[in-house]
Amino acid sequence: MLYLRKMNDEVTKVETDWFEKSLLKERLIKLSPSQEKLTKLLIERAKASKHFGLAIAAAFDLLVAVEYYSKVVNTGWMYCPADDEPLLLYPFTNACPRCLLKGEFHFHKANKPESGAIGATTRMLLCGFLQHFFADKSKDLKIYLGYEPVDVLFHDELEKIILLAEVKAAPLTTLALAVMSERQTITENGEVTFRTHSVSDNSSLNNSNFKLFLPTHEGNSWNYDLIDLGIKGNALTKEWFYERVREIISKDESLFSIYFDFWRRAFVAYNKKEKTKDSSHDVVYWLTNACGAPNPIPLGWPPRNRSQKSYESISDSKSSVGMDRTDDIKKGTYQVLKLATSGKPKQKKYTVKTALISNIHAVRHYDEYLRQLQDIIWTIDKEKTAKHIGDLPAEQEVYNLFDGIISFTESYARDEWIASTFKF
Repeated sequence: MLYLRKMNDEVTKVETDWFEKSLLKERLIKLSPSQEKLTKLLIERAKASKHFGLAIAAAFDLLVAVEYYSKVVNTGWMYCPADDEPLLLYPFTNACPRCLLKGEFHFHKANKPESGAIGATTRMLLCGFLQHFFADKSKDLKIYLGYEPVDVLFHDELEKIILLAEVKAAPLTTLALAVMSERQTITENGEVTFRTHSVSDNSSLNNSNFKLFLPTHEGNSWNYDLIDLGIKGNALTKEWFYERVREIISKDESLFSIYFDFWRRAFVAYNKKEKTKDSSHDVVYWLTNACGAPNPIPLGWPPRNRSQKSYESISDSKSSVGMDRTDDIKKGTYQVLKLATSGKPKQKKYTVKTALISNIHAVRHYDEYLRQLQDIIWTIDKEKTAKHIGDLPAEQEVYNLFDGIISFTESYARDEWIASTFKF
């Protein structure tokens, strides 16, 4: 619904219904052609797994990783001389990923994008993923980037249903990039010696032969493969990484299975309770986000402040997985309630539903922060006198706080349409 208002001799459009505003076609979720192709392939690979929900969550992480790779720069690389095979690594947590697989901790500042950028990236890619998922199920569901206060709006034209969603998404783990390196040297006390772990620039970025650092589980131990991506040259960085990752997964049908085996083991490790975080933990745990600081603190691990009473983490709670960050759960719950109170009672044209959506459920914090809220229903008492349901008019409508708490790995629904639509 639009009306015109005259202000300073100019005619200004004022939008009075943010539902209609969000339904404008230019706000439709749209991925780039290279993103579309990789998304489609990853969903096809995930469908081959008997654990589809976990596999599609792993596939989403890989898509996010490729988006991160598109922002790789000359600085922020780490020189690792281990295994007589020197590498320059570009990690996304604060430690050398190769040495972590052996239980060794070498600090290096992560190349993780800023949290604001992560939120925008994961929202777009998650919705693009869902778009292809629905198309694969022949479900005609349009997805729109919302306007304040809604993150994302799902529109089922046939059923005349609008789902207003708050998105909280973040990857479980992100594969590091690697390039081969010559053995580097430095001067110490006038003598030339081999360099140990250290920060290093990659001065030949366009001529680097990029590789994916893929952890592999063999017997009872961890190793790694370096999956060749090729030399970027002067190609557009973003499109090049999407195309190359799609090509290697397309040509090698086993590659996604190997990656998913790593991801699933990392997910199990992340799922363990806080009290189990010690040196005996499966080392792949230290490749997950929000894994905390090494315990015990290894020699040479940097303190977080001058008092040396706390130490740098490999990945802190601000990088929590999916919707598992407590601040995100609190904010997301409020936003869902806000969407419901401003949308459900006032909208007659559509059936309005609300949900919290992510790639991974609140693995560690669901019981503490969401379980007691998941079945709350609410209504509006304009008379401010009701003490019991019977005090309200018989025709009084009640609404779910959450029609759904949705993720690839685990969902909870109080609504049949959500339960059937988001069935992974």
